[in-house]
Amino acid sequence: MLFMRPRIAIVGANFAGLKAAQMLPRRYDVTVIDQSPWFEWLPNIHEIISGVKRPSDLRLPRRRVVAAAGHRFLRAKVVAIDPSAGHLHLAGGGKIFFEACIVAVGGVHDNSGVPGAERFALPFKGIEQCAVIGRKLRRLARGRAPLSIVIIGGGLEGIEALGEIVRRYRQRRDLSIVVVDKAKRLLPGAPAGLDRMIRRDCEGLPVRFALGSPVAEVREKSIRLNSGDTLPFDICIWSGGAAPPPLLYQSGLAEARKKWAKAQSTLQSARFDNVLLAGDAAELSPSLSKQAFYALQMGDHAADNVERLLSGKQLRDFPSETSIRFWSAPKPRSPARRWRL
Repeated sequence: MLFMRPRIAIVGANFAGLKAAQMLPRRYDVTVIDQSPWFEWLPNIHEIISGVKRPSDLRLPRRRVVAAAGHRFLRAKVVAIDPSAGHLHLAGGGKIFFEACIVAVGGVHDNSGVPGAERFALPFKGIEQCAVIGRKLRRLARGRAPLSIVIIGGGLEGIEALGEIVRRYRQRRDLSIVVVDKAKRLLPGAPAGLDRMIRRDCEGLPVRFALGSPVAEVREKSIRLNSGDTLPFDICIWSGGAAPPPLLYQSGLAEARKKWAKAQSTLQSARFDNVLLAGDAAELSPSLSKQAFYALQMGDHAADNVERLLSGKQLRDFPSETSIRFWSAPKPRSPARRWRL
């Protein structure tokens, strides 16, 4: 009589998905699915803009990471999740069956539907996108004309982009950088002192801030704000927030197209007990900031609770943001060290 190992599908192989795969023992039949072969070390992608990092410095082959944990990686696009039937639908017509599923898809680029943004603003969400920004900046910097840069978004990504541009091009006398955000201060979710510190550090630099007015339109060489002001640019970087991927709503995990998937305190889906949510996909109450650190913690916790679920044991609640202890280990020098390769 053949013994069938319990099947676990992990949708998404970013921080949360890969961490979950690493924590699941080999006694399970685990399949990790993602449409890209590369894991991207997103905390450092801004350094590609200045050339401090190369794309190859921040990429790891997902297949190797998953294989090291004793599991299978499948490069494919999941187009639907059917928890009731216990299977995933893949682009092209294939299916992956499961007894439990961990959904760890990240967010997608969100330009808030601003007219012209998709055509004329460069997104800042992944390695290739940052490489495109870096190449265009270098090409423009070789010319003799003044260089005008607009960064849309005064959050963490926007400030990181600003820092790398200043690092590489601050000696240009004809450089002009404008940071735009609808909020009235930089890093609106952080302590106000950081806003003051960034402004102080930018004194004497060719940097100014246009805050408190949303972007109404992005044109080929300028943006128009709701306030009526127009800002010209040679390159426009859109570093705004992320939106939920359509898969969450299409699979019944999210209540609306622009909503993340609601998770119980155990990380179980609010709608399906055999689906656990981790990383950016999960919407907890109270909400948890969408950071790589928390994604790793959630991946670890989701793996433990999947084991409990399949063993008929009581699931554990995920700790609140204030009770999670930060790691005391030193920051790894490379992605390979983090994933023990």
